[in-house]
Amino acid sequence: PNSPFYLRPSDNPGTPLVVVFLDGDNYRTWARSMSMALRVKTKLGFIDGSIKRLTSHKADYLNWEKVDSMVMAWIINSTNPSLHRSISNATTGRDVWLDLEERFAQTNAPRIHQLWRSLCLMEQEHDTSMTKFYTKFKTLIDELNEQHPLPECTCRASKELIQREEDHHVHLFLGCLDNERFAHVKATILNTDPLPSLRHTFNFILREEARFTAEKEKNNKVESGSRSIHFALANRKGEMGPT
Repeated sequence: PNSPFYLRPSDNPGTPLVVVFLDGDNYRTWARSMSMALRVKTKLGFIDGSIKRLTSHKADYLNWEKVDSMVMAWIINSTNPSLHRSISNATTGRDVWLDLEERFAQTNAPRIHQLWRSLCLMEQEHDTSMTKFYTKFKTLIDELNEQHPLPECTCRASKELIQREEDHHVHLFLGCLDNERFAHVKATILNTDPLPSLRHTFNFILREEARFTAEKEKNNKVESGSRSIHFALANRKGEMGPT
């Protein structure tokens, strides 16, 4: 089962491995999902080049050909039907993969600009829950990272760049929030050194939202109770008549 040449009885060439179909504009999201799915099935080597193409006189050629055809079918069936004709003549799964990468992995400057603009214009409305707002914000950030990823490197400068990017996202997120409700917790976060991650920042804000909501409900109950007492006293006075 751990061999890359092993196919499970449930493996079917007509079954897409991912729920996100490649349509041209979502290449990075699709490629990441597809790579993860193939890694789970120990078939990633057929597209990343680590499993070399075998010639027909090799002992494992038939096994390689069978699995590679399965991988190629999985890739093709995980793309929009409008793309099928242009990739159906490829001879290996890696050929299909490289073809799609060459066509769609280019930086999309107009989309990047649109994402930045959407992020800069985001504001939390009073009737929008923090969870819903954060999900929308994080979706834009994730797509921006896919469209314009940071260079892959393990050096110190790269780690500092990643941290700076994370800090930038925290500042963006805090700037979108309702200052009336979150001024105190925003000040606390901004005075923290180093800044918490975006995920931890969200958790801080979420707790503050829960506290704010509970306090508001408590005040509403007190106000409602005061009105009830006032009306009861007024009615009682009316029933007693003038003295």
